[in-house]
Amino acid sequence: MPSCLERLPNSLEPTYSCATEIVATGPISALLILIIGVPLIKLAKRYLRRLFDRTDTLDESIENFIFRIAGVAMWAIVLLTAANELGINVTGIVAALGIIGLAVAFASQDTMENIIAGIFIIIDRPFREGDRILLPKKIGGLYSSWGDVTEIGLRSTRVRSTDGVMLTIPNKLLTKEAVANFSHRRDMELRVRIRLGLTPTWGNVTKAEEIVKDIAKNHPDICQEKPKPPEAVLRDFGDQDVIMEIRYYVANPKKMRSSKSFFVTEILRRFGEEKVTLAFPVRINMNSDVKLEDLGF
Repeated sequence: MPSCLERLPNSLEPTYSCATEIVATGPISALLILIIGVPLIKLAKRYLRRLFDRTDTLDESIENFIFRIAGVAMWAIVLLTAANELGINVTGIVAALGIIGLAVAFASQDTMENIIAGIFIIIDRPFREGDRILLPKKIGGLYSSWGDVTEIGLRSTRVRSTDGVMLTIPNKLLTKEAVANFSHRRDMELRVRIRLGLTPTWGNVTKAEEIVKDIAKNHPDICQEKPKPPEAVLRDFGDQDVIMEIRYYVANPKKMRSSKSFFVTEILRRFGEEKVTLAFPVRINMNSDVKLEDLGF
């Protein structure tokens, strides 16, 4: 008895067996796989994204990495399955892709180094999206020393410098050098240090200590208790001064520069009002008419 397909196009019985035979043909099967597979991929990616949004256990960069890998894997499964239904040697395609992949890897070693470095960054998480980091010296010297991480990719990481420049940095540069992260998740308080030289007299130094401690109490960004209260430490005698170091903590790295600017401004203002003197080097031209006693010698 001739099959349903052999009787086409003159006769076509609308039976289950006939429909099964038509669907089982290669082109129809491949087309159905694509018609069903493409919406399923979109649906699976949508649910995967919702799952990531509901959970906070994974970093956003790791979620994006898994999302991209899952998308590529699903598309590969659908396309290879459709190709297999068309009678194409899928094993040969996979083997050929593997050989091509190795050839490309050897030809583009620099790109592969960046990709491998990107995987290490995503796994080790020395920094995350939104963190403020110290840029590599070669880059930071041109576009500001600091920057905020905006995106971590497989090949490169995007950082917006504090000057507003968007930098695309190859990942290998961020793994070959030590990366200073100022936005670590635990104990985010950062210490700021300000050094100054004071005229080495008892009254001058003690008055300077009182003013510095009072300034520290009147700024909302300076931590007063944890991890340590502000302090003024006399480090040593200089050639012509006593070296004072002011130490205090701020809640996050974005407060470091603004608080330091406030402190320096207030020191200059308060020291001038209350006659506290900063030491400075003195040069004397022995051929001039200046008298040493006029300079305090």
